Amino acid sequence: MENIKNYFSKSRVETFSDGVFAIIVTLLVLEIKVPHIDLHDNSSDLLKALIGLLPKFISWIISFFTVCVIWVNHHRLFKIFYIFNHGLFWWNAILLMWCSFIPFPTAVLGDYPDNQMAVLLYGIVMMFMALTFSLMRIYAANRKSLLSSEIDISKFKKGTIFSIIFGPVLYLAGAIGSFIHPYLSFAIYLGIAIYFIFPHSTEDIELKSE
Repeated sequence: MENIKNYFSKSRVETFSDGVFAIIVTLLVLEIKVPHIDLHDNSSDLLKALIGLLPKFISWIISFFTVCVIWVNHHRLFKIFYIFNHGLFWWNAILLMWCSFIPFPTAVLGDYPDNQMAVLLYGIVMMFMALTFSLMRIYAANRKSLLSSEIDISKFKKGTIFSIIFGPVLYLAGAIGSFIHPYLSFAIYLGIAIYFIFPHSTEDIELKSE
């Protein structure tokens, strides 16, 4: 058993994490600026300016739903964890680091939707975020004392493999898709978020059979 000094309050870590997620979703929308037109009463100019913001709206929607999905998965993962040690705390901190960076590639993607590098950057950042999620699960799987007694460790490991396939692997596919066409990557990024919005039977994969 590790020294008690190496353990953290699970509730405080979760509260801190929730606060970070709340700030992230707020920062995302701040990147959408009100368009400027010379004639304030010219409706056609304003409409054209708003249409010009469409890529920013799309990138914001993708990232907003993605961050919400991250929060949901983060919440479910915290239900599985029994206690936090020093290592698990810092894996969570690294995950929050990548999440807090999401507004930047979102803004770049909104400004340069047809630019391969902008689409690639978004996918790479999301890939590292998802990879950190999986690595945090792997870290916990190798330290059973960190997991709730209600968790089936073999099923938890299967769930970890699932998280790798539908996380970093798909985001990497989206990043590579930018070399074919940027809009293909857009579709993959949005598709990942939409997939996780709906409940799946795999969500209970870590639970022991009743």
